[in-house]
Amino acid sequence: MPTFPNTARLSQPDHYRRVFDSPEYKVSSGAFLLLAIPGATQSSRLGVVVAKKNIRLAVRRNRIKRLVREQFRHHRFDGAIDLVVLARSGADKMDNPGLWQELDRLWRMLEQKVNS
Repeated sequence: MPTFPNTARLSQPDHYRRVFDSPEYKVSSGAFLLLAIPGATQSSRLGVVVAKKNIRLAVRRNRIKRLVREQFRHHRFDGAIDLVVLARSGADKMDNPGLWQELDRLWRMLEQKVNS
């Protein structure tokens, strides 16, 4: 069984567009911006945007995507949300534990906003 199934992904451009056009929840830091809306499906879905303009090396972009997906697996929301995580240029300067802590903090902040 895949650890990050297709049902947990924002796969179509219009899925991303819905989140970008009218995000109901926003949480940000120097390294990340999280945008979310109430989900259109039964379960939460994740989209990750790591621009080559912000993070040049593919190895670093892929590392960030892996950590974001793993964080998503560990933090399930009560209701279904569609979430897009945008990595900023500061993200590739952080080590893995630093990224994990930053994402964990942002996830908790988002969870408070969604559940309030």
